[in-house]
Amino acid sequence: MTFKQGLRVALAAGAFLGFGLGGALLSWIVLPLASLDPDRRRRQRRCQRLVQATFVLFHDYMRVCGLVAYDPRRAPRDLPDGPLVLVTNHPTLVDVTALLAAYGELCVVAKGSLFRNPLIGPLLRLCGHIDGGQSGFGTPAHVLDQAIARLREGQRVLMFPEGTRSPDAGLSRFRSGAFNAAFAAQVPIVPAAIGAHPPGLKKGQPWYAIPTTEIVWTVDVLEPLASSSFPSARDLLVAARSQIERALARQA
Repeated sequence: MTFKQGLRVALAAGAFLGFGLGGALLSWIVLPLASLDPDRRRRQRRCQRLVQATFVLFHDYMRVCGLVAYDPRRAPRDLPDGPLVLVTNHPTLVDVTALLAAYGELCVVAKGSLFRNPLIGPLLRLCGHIDGGQSGFGTPAHVLDQAIARLREGQRVLMFPEGTRSPDAGLSRFRSGAFNAAFAAQVPIVPAAIGAHPPGLKKGQPWYAIPTTEIVWTVDVLEPLASSSFPSARDLLVAARSQIERALARQA
């Protein structure tokens, strides 16, 4: 390993150490104080905004260090108003932090193991995110019910229909949960395509196996799909996947 690459690994270690310590600080001190408001939805918004601010700093650090070239302040700001389901591919370890840094008030369906993590589990619950259970295809009924309830409250829900990080090329099979939730609540699906070039922080790759040059992380927010315009959730899934595939082909 060259000195330059060793320095990049050390900077990456600093990023993830800071993420863990910051998550613990938010989970156990800052967010509980911010969540004293008796109004559940209002305190969730307050917690989500605090997390957004810390994720902006997290991505500032990685950008200044030359690890990931992405500024959440410059992300597309064209998410529609009102409740929706944002669906996207999931190529890197930092997709959730990048999207929350840009859009803030999103309810994320996250892996159950993260909710059991003592450092960030309390943070996820205070922000009102949804425990997605174990990985694997299919969406448990209670997860689907919670997503629909959030949408009917007027919230925006982020779901990764592949259920895990994307493969090196293309997309994995899509779960139907995001589309069933949008169809049941009659809210739009907003597809988005995430690009990461050169590939890094991907599935099966340890965090320290970072590229020798910075990862350029981008997100293309695509045309919203009105659930009422489709005869079934399955048709909605096919249309969204097609949009994302075309956008990824353009990025490549």
